[in-house]
Amino acid sequence: MATVRKKHRLDDGYISAVVEFGDFAGFVWDTSVAGLRIHIGPRKASWSFFQQHRTHGRRSATVKRLGVFPVMTTPAARKAALVVAGTVAAGKLMPGQRTALKLADALTAYIDHLKATAAKRGKRATWAANVQSLARVHLLPQWAGWPLAELSAAPAAVAAWHRDMTRDAGPVVANHAARVLRAAYRRAARLDRSLPPGLPTSAVEYNTETRSQNALAFADFPKWGKAWAKIESPTRRAFQMIDLLTGARPGELGRLKWADVLPRERVLVIRGAKADNDIRIPLSAAIARELKRTHDAARADKIESEYVFPARDDGHIVKFDCDGLPAHGMALRRTWRTVAADAGVDELLAHFMLGHVPAGISRVYVSKMMLASGQGMRAAQRTISRRIVSLLGHRKA
Repeated sequence: MATVRKKHRLDDGYISAVVEFGDFAGFVWDTSVAGLRIHIGPRKASWSFFQQHRTHGRRSATVKRLGVFPVMTTPAARKAALVVAGTVAAGKLMPGQRTALKLADALTAYIDHLKATAAKRGKRATWAANVQSLARVHLLPQWAGWPLAELSAAPAAVAAWHRDMTRDAGPVVANHAARVLRAAYRRAARLDRSLPPGLPTSAVEYNTETRSQNALAFADFPKWGKAWAKIESPTRRAFQMIDLLTGARPGELGRLKWADVLPRERVLVIRGAKADNDIRIPLSAAIARELKRTHDAARADKIESEYVFPARDDGHIVKFDCDGLPAHGMALRRTWRTVAADAGVDELLAHFMLGHVPAGISRVYVSKMMLASGQGMRAAQRTISRRIVSLLGHRKA
């Protein structure tokens, strides 16, 4: 067998002989290119580059994986090592495994950024919480310890992970996880110029997503009403009914404060909506009854909160799908729109009441139109509320 030295002028024949006999494990350094070494193990032989240096007075090292023998031959490994050595010589030092930024740290920084952004806008950090949950379940188990530079160099592995998640967790979750990975990398790259420009997700083929158009069928209103009547919490019962009666986005309605309920003007105002606008929603008798329900419930439980729909652990309610209803959340918004159309409410007026900004119309103009259409919007809201109450089979309209 070949005599194994820790330093040797490496060639493919020598390496093949050492690997074939399999009685040596460790690094063998090339005497032709400084820093080039091959690690011979029981199953494979891997090329890498290693060079020590000082950075800002501290000793550090550049370690770079190059490839696996025999896929990467000795001449190819020497060329790759010379490229890395040239980068080091030019002062563009590559962080080692211990100092390189890992994805886990990048995700933490990204989530902190989302929380700060939400606080700046005066909103609850709901998206930050969603990203944190998504990262914990789908990102960290796979990539937590990976340096970002290595992720950038492994787009095929990231694409395979996305395909596996599509199969196991569904196309929407897989897309969300890949977008979070991409966003965390982009934010880290803004702070670290040494990161490669290539995104880890460059090879991901995102799944086609179709927006749900589910709404409550008119024939199913009595079923929804019976399920609604079984909700134990008066606060949650009021929330779900007002969501149906107004078509508001559930997250925005959940953040509603008593200061934004204006009985004299007969409106409630959703502040800082999706389009960063305020939505003035006219009150009907049915909506007012539900506001009284949640107000009386808070008084009975001695809950002092600025929120119309307070949570027992402070803040406001944030879960909208835990009441056993056949339709909730955005499905109720689509249901409201369907009832409005069936009741003959003007389409543009319905858009204003939902807070939509039609294409080609400025927000200032929309605000003026909403104020000018106050009487018409209140009449439309009464019509829609009566129709909904009638479909539910309730007596009061």
